[in-house]
Amino acid sequence: MPPSTVDLHSHSTASDGRLAPAELVALAATEGVEVLGLTDHDTLAGVPEAQAAGRGLGVRVIAGIEISGRWPDGQCHLLAWLPAPVPEAFLAWTRERSADREERARQMVARLQEAGIAIDWEDVAREARGNIGRPHVADALIARGAATDRGDAFTRLVGQGCPAYIPSGKLEPEEAIGIAVRHGALVSLAHPYSLGLDGDDLDRAIARFAAAGLGALEAHRGDQGPAQQAAYAALARRHGLLVTPGSDFHHAGRAERTLGDDGEPGIAPADLERLLSRLPGAP
Repeated sequence: MPPSTVDLHSHSTASDGRLAPAELVALAATEGVEVLGLTDHDTLAGVPEAQAAGRGLGVRVIAGIEISGRWPDGQCHLLAWLPAPVPEAFLAWTRERSADREERARQMVARLQEAGIAIDWEDVAREARGNIGRPHVADALIARGAATDRGDAFTRLVGQGCPAYIPSGKLEPEEAIGIAVRHGALVSLAHPYSLGLDGDDLDRAIARFAAAGLGALEAHRGDQGPAQQAAYAALARRHGLLVTPGSDFHHAGRAERTLGDDGEPGIAPADLERLLSRLPGAP
């Protein structure tokens, strides 16, 4: 389908994307995306560059962030879009998150070295142009010939249960939601399937998150088919939540994650209008 004019889930080199923030915005303009949420992992560092580029290209860039919550049998990722200007207290909190993320990566490198793998911190730093995290350790392993791709690195070396895995200092989802909401954010649960739940179990989890301040579900993505989109939209309505569209774009070449792609059928015009009326603004 044609790209949506609104894409609220994207990544740049400020975390694990492959395009610099300004390059990402330029691509958004080319693809017809008019409202772009930059949601790098645990950092807002790329937002100023992206917003400056957006002003020149006619793309409204929303300051966003993707936060990982603690979850036992899956992944819980939360998208938060902040008002402009972003509160300084929230920026300080994200800097702490970034520092924790880098320390975790350093510990992984130390474990890899103990396992006899030829890798050093400089290798990792070369792979990152922003916030350093586990994907950059994986990229360094690929560059060193110790892994064939990120999937291989995560499966054998730095994923959960692997020799170099270091647990992250994730927050409980309700705590992360509360922090973001207190600073004026609209929070959406990204790719709900990653929780590893369905039926009543998923319903109960969403009820918990909604009680903590969750405002939306990411119901519309290129990797979620019509039946899944309809189910998540119905779940959102049941709990009084908005629905959000997002591609989860990291780089070109991933057919299921094209910038601006919110899948079939995509977000309905009425739902998009409600969302935009609640979405924090951009300068």
